[in-house]
Amino acid sequence: MGAVAFLLLFLVGVLLATVGGLIGIIDAFRVNAVWGLLSLFIPFALLVFCIKFWNQRKWARNSLIATLAGLASMLAALPFLGPVIQEQIARQQEDALPMEDVPLDDVPIPLPDATIDDEEFAEPLVPAAPQLAAIARADLIQSTDPDERVQQVTSSRTDPFATVAVPPPPQVTPPPPAPDTPTAVGPGAPGAAPQQPAPGAPAPGTTPPTATAPGTPAPPATPPRAPGEAAPPLAPLPDLPTATLAQEVTVTGVINIGGENFAIVQSPDEGTSRYVRVGQRLANGVLVKRIDTRGSDPVVVLEENGIEVSRPVGAA
Repeated sequence: MGAVAFLLLFLVGVLLATVGGLIGIIDAFRVNAVWGLLSLFIPFALLVFCIKFWNQRKWARNSLIATLAGLASMLAALPFLGPVIQEQIARQQEDALPMEDVPLDDVPIPLPDATIDDEEFAEPLVPAAPQLAAIARADLIQSTDPDERVQQVTSSRTDPFATVAVPPPPQVTPPPPAPDTPTAVGPGAPGAAPQQPAPGAPAPGTTPPTATAPGTPAPPATPPRAPGEAAPPLAPLPDLPTATLAQEVTVTGVINIGGENFAIVQSPDEGTSRYVRVGQRLANGVLVKRIDTRGSDPVVVLEENGIEVSRPVGAA
């Protein structure tokens, strides 16, 4: 019932306010166009028009009365809005059922599979792995007992600040050869047959000629200088590399295309200028090392024979 009363009163108020406004705007245009435009586009201009012409024009008075009646009807509908809102909230609360009121009897609970028997372990504990210390002691030399080492040091040490002597590491003795290993028989061994000298070899008892071992430098062919003799002149040094081709390159401009810098250069071996970027080479083999645009005048750095040459834009 409250919703119906609110809806009727509100619609009646809107209708009366709309009709009253239309009557006032039409009457304002009848007075003159200025009042009509002001009442149509300026807020509260229609109210001023109705108050001004309250006693002079009947339609202006009727417009104001209808508008006020519509506003009063809409205000009278507001008390019926509260119960409507409360009714909607109560209905929503009734629809939303809390979780603690949900019956759990109809919720299926999964049961464990009865066909699978529980596996029984005869020995649930896993044997412990060998410790690292035991593995290390099996292959390494045992360390000295600290208590025994302290007794050895203190018994033969009179100065407590003297250096403690560290014993040398134990020497490993190689195993003896097997009895069935043949022993090499030298030329002087008893029972050995006399050896004949090889062809070209020196006879026994003579000194063989001295041979130069591989990798040994040969003796100098230049005889030593006499005392007071001037040293021979040194050979001239080779010419240092130059960058004459890079210095002859002319840079006429720098432009940025798609976020990448390009330089407009012309080398002496080319008839016209062209666009180049970092990493390209010119016709004379000069490499474009980098393009620096941080200063007021861009600079193109060229490289020739490992030498960098800076060429500003417009330099001769």
